[in-house]
Amino acid sequence: MKSFFDGVRRHIGNMDAEHLREQYRRLSDEVLSLDTLFSTISQGIIVLDERGEVAKSNPAARELLGMDPEDALQMLAIPHGKSSKREIDITYPEARALEIQTVPMGDGTLVCLRDVTAERERTEEELRIGATRAVRDLAAGVAHEIGNPLNALSLNLQLLKRSCACAVEVDECIRQVERLSGIIHGFLQALRPSKPNLVRGTMADPIKGCLRAMKPQLEERSVTVTLNLPSTLPSVALDPAQMEQVFFNLLKNALEAVKDGGSIDIALSSDDNDVITTVRDDGQGMTPEQVAHLFEPYRTSKEHGTGLGLMISSRIVRDHGGTISVESELKKGTTFTIRIPRIERRIRALKG
Repeated sequence: MKSFFDGVRRHIGNMDAEHLREQYRRLSDEVLSLDTLFSTISQGIIVLDERGEVAKSNPAARELLGMDPEDALQMLAIPHGKSSKREIDITYPEARALEIQTVPMGDGTLVCLRDVTAERERTEEELRIGATRAVRDLAAGVAHEIGNPLNALSLNLQLLKRSCACAVEVDECIRQVERLSGIIHGFLQALRPSKPNLVRGTMADPIKGCLRAMKPQLEERSVTVTLNLPSTLPSVALDPAQMEQVFFNLLKNALEAVKDGGSIDIALSSDDNDVITTVRDDGQGMTPEQVAHLFEPYRTSKEHGTGLGLMISSRIVRDHGGTISVESELKKGTTFTIRIPRIERRIRALKG
């Protein structure tokens, strides 16, 4: 359509009334064709103006949401003018999983809605019988080969401690060996397709455990971590070890994204349904294309990465009945948001 207007602008001085009418008919036909495509496409489309209000939407968006997009804006919490991608679960008019992707478009925002219910089930099944099994077996073999030297190292350190005057230094070496062994064990536990062992706890506990384990790496890079905790935090049902693996993956990604001396902000809050955790870094951010392929296995921009960390984290969060989403702007940083149901919400759901 831009080329159409450019052509009319160049030649409008030479056009008579009949030519202008012909150009108007052509424009009318093109607009009608685009409106027909917009109305019949199966993917939900919402166009937000510069104020973040709905400028246009198609019937598929209303069908997927089960309500007018204007009424759903607050529920969707669309990040205005940013690239983002996340999944939400809705129960009306029927239970389904929706993928919500946003792309900046001029002063507004393009919002794309896609029903990924069947895709999620199919992907999980394929991973269960294929990719996850292969990676699990490989990881188990590597962990076995690493575990034997670690056990020997731990044993010899224990013997050295008995006859060495520098017991404090030896104790620190033993702690680091145990920490490395714990990381390997946690990685294997996360890869296994077992359901989480849920216990009552708070989201602050696995975060604090992860920060303790990563303290040397953070200090080496002079990265400042700010942890904002409310005075009271509702309890959730969680597997502490698996959830600590999630935060390890997120913090490791954040650490790789920021420059030396950068910052990572972790904040916990809650609403009537969920405990909400955000992990924000001031790193290099991601392009819309990178955001679109996030959480997919074997997709990574890192030279030596596997692309499995976020896939594993997403599965763990889903197994906890929660959701994980991401917002990112190139050169401005990335924010991951995890929502885990409060125990009170789970009780209400069971009673209902």
